[in-house]
Amino acid sequence: MEKTVIGVVHLLPLPGSPEHTDLSAVIDKAVKDARAIEEGGADALILENYGDKPFLKEVGKETVAAMTVIACEVKRDVSIGLGINVLRNDAVAALAIAKAVNADFVRVNQLFFTSVSPEGILEGKAGEVMRYKKLVDCRAMIFADIAVKHAVHFASLEDYCLNAERSLADAVILTGKTTGGEVSLEELKYAKKTLKMPVLAGSGVNAENAARILKWCDGVIVGTYIKRGGLVDAERVRRIVRAAKG
Repeated sequence: MEKTVIGVVHLLPLPGSPEHTDLSAVIDKAVKDARAIEEGGADALILENYGDKPFLKEVGKETVAAMTVIACEVKRDVSIGLGINVLRNDAVAALAIAKAVNADFVRVNQLFFTSVSPEGILEGKAGEVMRYKKLVDCRAMIFADIAVKHAVHFASLEDYCLNAERSLADAVILTGKTTGGEVSLEELKYAKKTLKMPVLAGSGVNAENAARILKWCDGVIVGTYIKRGGLVDAERVRRIVRAAKG
């Protein structure tokens, strides 16, 4: 089975966030990064409001509007799959954007169970999210994090895996403890053996460890490694793709 490679476009600060300066600059960089991800041979990319620190658990209308505009520009410029992640945990906003731009998937950091994060308590809202998805007839797949990075979790990996299918997620993502932190191979193995849905590694993947990690999952989401000097480097994307697909 061929493995999937998804590159991350870390957006500059958006309107309404403390460090925002110029929306046109955000769009320009996002399009350049998206082009590099496509040029490098990745299967898809995901837009993430990474620059909006400190994050809100649920974002304002200005964030939804800006990300929709950016997603439209990116979709006009590249033809690979498109995903949306609205940090810190706004799945409804992500689905609204995905519906508007016909995105292929959304990422949800805390779809089910509860964690404590720097932004406060992240409560799983799978029931609300799935009902909204049905309401707006959004066809985007939902990729749900299991024990997401930058958070303290009370449910075990076993608990997450036992309840993943009840959340109606289409795939799950495992990460390390922090952005760029390598995911545990033992946790990947357990999830892959336990779950029927696709399992993705969502952090800490590089050209040196990609093949080893992909023995135990169906794909990788790569953001930190593929950047050079703040921009996505197509050659670094190629290295990941070669490691993943031979």
